[in-house]
Formats: sequence, C-alpha cells, structure tokens
Amino acid sequence: MKRFLIAVLIVFGLFEVLKGFRLAPRFGRAENTLQVERLGGDGTVVREEFQPRLAPYLAVYHGAGWCPPCQQFSPRLAEFYHGADKTKLRFQLVMVSYDPTDAEMIAYMRQHRMEFPAVSRREAGAWGAATGGGIPNLIIIDTATGKVVCSSYDGSTYEGCDKPLRVLLTIIGQGHP
Repeated sequence: MKRFLIAVLIVFGLFEVLKGFRLAPRFGRAENTLQVERLGGDGTVVREEFQPRLAPYLAVYHGAGWCPPCQQFSPRLAEFYHGADKTKLRFQLVMVSYDPTDAEMIAYMRQHRMEFPAVSRREAGAWGAATGGGIPNLIIIDTATGKVVCSSYDGSTYEGCDKPLRVLLTIIGQGHP
C-alpha cells in the first residue's frame, strides 16, 4: 500500500510539472498564404495575399490597441520597420491582432503608422499560435524549418519584446543580439 501511495504521488507530481511545461509552437505546417490588411503610405487600407515563407525569417507580432504594453511597444516596432532595408528580403513582419474588430485593428495600425501586414487572430490560422500567455508578444520564426528562433517568452516566463527585436536587428545586419 505504501508503494502504491508513493507511485500515485510521483505520477501526480509529474503531471503538475508537465502541466506548466509548454512546448514552443512549430510553424512548419502552417498555411502558405494569408489574407492580410496593410496600410498604404497614404493611409488607405489594402487587402492582399501574404506569403509568410517568402523570406528566411518571419516576425509575428501579437498585439492590440486596447493593450497598454502594446501601445508602448508598437511605435518602436513601427520605427524599426520603417528604417529596415526590406529590399534584401531577409525578413517579413506581420501583426496578429487581438482587437475585437477589423475597424479597431485598422485604427490601431493608423495610430502608430504600422504599415506592415496585419491579420485578425481569428483569421491567422496556425501563424496565430503564440509562444506565451499574453501580449505583446514578438516571435521570430525560421521559415525553412518552422522553428521559433526567439520569442518574448522563455517558456512560461515573459521577457518582453526587446530580445526578439534585437534578433531582428541582427538579421538585417544592424545590431547584435
């Protein structure tokens, strides 16, 4: 009986440990195209087909206009995007919006001049998978393997968007991780 109780305790202990352990999502089987919204330079909204695997790296930004930390980070991400050399196609950036409506997503994009493509979470398919339990979350994905290169989360610990942004700067040759 004593051995049985010990075995039960061990099993339940392992279950509790594994419950908190989350595997990073893999994007190898994610869709090859997404229908996204993008702001033109004049502020008009363009609906277009987006190919997530077109560049070696895809940065997926999970954010929303109602989120105060997202409101703090989004201007920095937009500034990075505007200054990045996109002609060499080393990376692409897409936002997965957690806003309740497309109109709110577009308003948020206009507020911070986020001219990179965006898609609502409900339409993002497998690309909308997150590496943690909250936003803002910036994920860098190796599009050839589908593996997460860097994320705002280290396991279940939130580390913020600075580390993945530094990785993006390194990818485009403007910084060091």
